[in-house]
Amino acid sequence: MQSRRPYKNTGSVHIKEVLHAIIGTCRKETHTDLDVIRRVWHSSFQAAITDNAQPSALKENILLITVKSSTVAHQLRFQLHDIIQKINQEMGHDRIGEIKLKTGNF
Repeated sequence: MQSRRPYKNTGSVHIKEVLHAIIGTCRKETHTDLDVIRRVWHSSFQAAITDNAQPSALKENILLITVKSSTVAHQLRFQLHDIIQKINQEMGHDRIGEIKLKTGNF
């Protein structure tokens, strides 16, 4: 019968650290832009808007905003031009060209 050598763990790393390192290298630039947009969103708009609508995705120059109800979507449609201007002004360049609204939960 063969004797088994005990496994010696010489340097263990928590899975959280491994995943953080991998995910950090896989993220696209748009995710960081979306994070900036979310910060601008919360600092530049009233709580009535930010409580009921959130930027949820960014693809090329299109920003997708998820809203809690069709009533909020209707209200935001009148402000889309101003929202685009405000976000682009805060980011320092014309990052957003169009906004699409989607009703759902966030």
